[in-house]
Amino acid sequence: MKHPSLMDPWSRTLAMLDSRSSRPTEVNERPALATRPLVRGVDARSPVTGSSEGHRVSIRVLERLSDSTLALSWHDPTSFNYSEQVWALCTARKRGTCALSGQVIRRGQPVYRPRRVGSSVPLNSGAMILALALQAEDEEAGVTSG
Repeated sequence: MKHPSLMDPWSRTLAMLDSRSSRPTEVNERPALATRPLVRGVDARSPVTGSSEGHRVSIRVLERLSDSTLALSWHDPTSFNYSEQVWALCTARKRGTCALSGQVIRRGQPVYRPRRVGSSVPLNSGAMILALALQAEDEEAGVTSG
């Protein structure tokens, strides 16, 4: 690799960001602090988010829209962000891992999945959140449907 002073500005910026992301930081070592109920930091190496290393995905449940839908924010610092994504209750068609709790999801369990908008498929379309994990979080936080 070239010395930083010989690189163009964009390459220098990318090299700097790459070197900073490999250092452990407080953010990488601990989940994000909960400013509101139902916030989770998820390791990016989970099956939900791919095989990237060194960053965490932040999942924050914003509001229960109905008994079968909710709005959440999904922020992946290296690829995509959904600030207000609607997720709908359905039945898991295959095994997986809960994006919020990390629990194993078995086929046939009730889960929330991202809702498609028109013909666009969300980048986190393979993600699932166990309905039971949300019920437990709701009871702890005292969140009600609205």
